[in-house]
Amino acid sequence: MTAWGASADGTYLDGRTARRHSVRASIAADGLRIESGDGAVAEIWPFADLRLVDEVYAGRPVRLKRKSGGERLTIADAEFLDRLRPHARQLRRKDLRGANTKLRAAGWIGATAAVLAGFWFLLPLAAGPVASQVPLSWEEGLGRTVQRQALALMASGSRVCTGRAGQRAIERLVRRLSAARPSRYRFRVTVVNDKTVNAFAAPGGYIVVFRGLIDSSSGPDGLAGVMAHEMGHVIERHGMEGLVKALGLSFIMSALIGDTSGFSSIAADVAQNLATSKFGRDAEREADRIAVEMLNRTGISGRGFQAFFQAMARKSGTEDKSIGRYFASHPATGGRAQFVGTHATGTRPAMSDADWQAIRRMCRG
Repeated sequence: MTAWGASADGTYLDGRTARRHSVRASIAADGLRIESGDGAVAEIWPFADLRLVDEVYAGRPVRLKRKSGGERLTIADAEFLDRLRPHARQLRRKDLRGANTKLRAAGWIGATAAVLAGFWFLLPLAAGPVASQVPLSWEEGLGRTVQRQALALMASGSRVCTGRAGQRAIERLVRRLSAARPSRYRFRVTVVNDKTVNAFAAPGGYIVVFRGLIDSSSGPDGLAGVMAHEMGHVIERHGMEGLVKALGLSFIMSALIGDTSGFSSIAADVAQNLATSKFGRDAEREADRIAVEMLNRTGISGRGFQAFFQAMARKSGTEDKSIGRYFASHPATGGRAQFVGTHATGTRPAMSDADWQAIRRMCRG
């Protein structure tokens, strides 16, 4: 008995982007036809290539994939599997809708207990590996939320600087530094008209620089060093690791089931902590090392970066709270300026004087 023409609504992911397509899946003579109403998806998956992504239980949707490739198809109607199975008998292997409920419950309880125990003991060690496996699209989405929420908390009365000449100068600097240390990230820099001496990097390549830091950066070379340092935090995923630790089991379980809908709201709750909390000294040293490496590869002098640390160290003991904010999120160690001075080898300026003046004026418009 065939089931040609049987169809069901579903959701399709192409495996390359995070975009979801609403589709209609139909059983045809040549395979499973998948089509969206807008014409963006029109595929035929041969029956022999069909695989179940995970076990199918009563009340749970059917998640299908191809034998090779990253495409995914989710069908809400689990009974559609019964119509499809006569044409793709290999799909029986993970069909557990008739399994014993008590045994399944016991298994889930045991597995949950094991995950919880492992979470408490191993998550601090696993944060790095987990962060490294987060898809770029997820990380960028989290970064946008963290940046937006952190700005609302830290500089709610300040505006974003929009001077075009200054923004173009910063983009040229970022491209120059990025070429020295290629990564998967596209860096986006926002300058905020606030006198606080601070800068921070959110996951996914989002960097925020406050006007006060530009005014205190010992010239364009100092700004280049700070920018390279923040880019180092992104490249090494220090902010992402912090989010994994903060979100904990919620993050891991959401990732395991492929549901990221709750990530943004959770990320918003920890935005202030991520933007203002201290990175560990190991992370700071790692970001400093990457910054010096970028400066050396581009030939940019490290003297401005060293001078910036020296100036901030002198001012950190004063009553100037705007200076203290930078060291709240970037703890000083006695050897940071010395490290830069010892290892930096570049001699060229970070940018032209015209570009530097454009950056300094970009908040006046």
